Amino acid sequence: LEFEQWSAQFGIKIKNIRADNVDIRHGYFRTHAPKHSNTSHFVLLVPLVEWVAERFIGTLTERARTILLHAMSKWPDTITEDMWTYALRHAVNFHNASIRKDRQHSPYRLYTGQEAPWSLIQGIWMPAFVLDKTLQDGNSLNKWKSRSWKGVYIGNSNHHSSFIPLIYNLRTT
Repeated sequence: LEFEQWSAQFGIKIKNIRADNVDIRHGYFRTHAPKHSNTSHFVLLVPLVEWVAERFIGTLTERARTILLHAMSKWPDTITEDMWTYALRHAVNFHNASIRKDRQHSPYRLYTGQEAPWSLIQGIWMPAFVLDKTLQDGNSLNKWKSRSWKGVYIGNSNHHSSFIPLIYNLRTT
């Protein structure tokens, strides 16, 4: 449903949903999808398509693993395996926003017709300084108090504007 709503912003109507090893006569597909979805029907994956999807998932997993291991080497006391989801999301976003050597445009542009937003490809695991809440609220601080706190940028929010950064607070670890 989320994907269909996101696609609709670009004038794209989803015609089919492909599923792997799912009985579409039961569960979600039978009860919820017809009420909430504009798709006309569901299709089960054939073995070749399934193999391509599995290979792609493996490629993204390896990229995310590399991203996370690199971050763990740079932030050994901060970044742990618990950050796996952020690494995987970054790997997916970077893939979607990157142009392949045999193509003219990124997958994001080919699908939406628009350039990928910078927020999809900016580097994660970078130090970030966040303005103290007192100053954000328009109040002043003692001149000897720190005006910001240090955190680690781990991507942008999926639940707000894509311009809202997620900052991992080092003080609460």
